[in-house]
Amino acid sequence: MSDQHITLTIEDGCAELRIERPHKRNALTRAMWRELGEAIAAVAASPDVRLLVLRGSGGVFSAGADIAEMGEFLADPVQLAANNALVRDTQLALERLGCMTLAAVEGACVGGGCGLALACDFRLATEDARFAITPARLGLLYSAEDVRRVVGVVGATRARQLLLTAQPIDAATALAWGMLTEVCAASALPARIEARRALAAQVSPYSVAGIKRAIAMLGGAEPADFAALGQLFDDAFHQDDFREGAQAFLERRAPRFRSQ
Repeated sequence: MSDQHITLTIEDGCAELRIERPHKRNALTRAMWRELGEAIAAVAASPDVRLLVLRGSGGVFSAGADIAEMGEFLADPVQLAANNALVRDTQLALERLGCMTLAAVEGACVGGGCGLALACDFRLATEDARFAITPARLGLLYSAEDVRRVVGVVGATRARQLLLTAQPIDAATALAWGMLTEVCAASALPARIEARRALAAQVSPYSVAGIKRAIAMLGGAEPADFAALGQLFDDAFHQDDFREGAQAFLERRAPRFRSQ
């Protein structure tokens, strides 16, 4: 069996990042978090990628942290701190990617797996998906960055329900709470992912990256820099994407954006 449990493929402007440890319900080890970070960096360095899709294998998104490995870290505070920093930095890198990101969730999406899904721009789930954030069952906390994402997606009242009770919710509830963009049958998942890829291809990569940065700053993922945001806004009027978008509008055709 391969020691690598994270795979990345890039094709036609779409990157797919897959967690592949189904015999352990895609529980995440420190090595896997490192592989995730390396794959996210590779996507960030690929200017043609318009959409990153994050998935699990075997009908499960991720059961969260590998608790057995975490127990080994308890005897070594240095390793434990390094692992926590790795998880935090990997999720932030995913959240700050300039392209659109989509978590395609099947089955269990728990703990650190839920944290990964919440770091994406959009979450699409199959009807059998289940979500839970369970540190309270272990006598632990969710990190400040993780809590920020939960509150930002579902609001403080529902964040309390998820975090304080550690009880799972189903896909229908997650959709009603605003955690999900869409719920579909498992058989429809490939078509719904393709529809998202098509949507990402229709809009300006420059606009997507700039808008995501504004959302990140105003949502607390990055320090707010209103001068930088103002400069991004002003610069957009001088970009090739705006010239192409305006010309396409006047010519009543679809724009052909190239920049990122």
